[in-house]
Amino acid sequence: MPISGLVITFDQTFDHIDETLSRLRAEPAIEVGACDRQQCAIVVDTPSQADDKKIYQWVQDLPGVAGIQVAFVGFDDDATPDSSSTTDSVD
Repeated sequence: MPISGLVITFDQTFDHIDETLSRLRAEPAIEVGACDRQQCAIVVDTPSQADDKKIYQWVQDLPGVAGIQVAFVGFDDDATPDSSSTTDSVD
């Protein structure tokens, strides 16, 4: 389950950043963080790497997006260690 922290850089000649931000906020896989007229931080949480790539491309193709910088990518495999499966043996 990939979780990506991205920073979007906006095209400074684009006058409709608010519309792009609305589209970002409407996407369930995206949480929008701090934003200004130049950049916006987002977190993308998807069930697979393929979905993560699709969202990345969708964001890149939004009007006014000049670029995306990757700040963080984590992969949560939902595996938790089982404390009952120790290898210690008692002689």
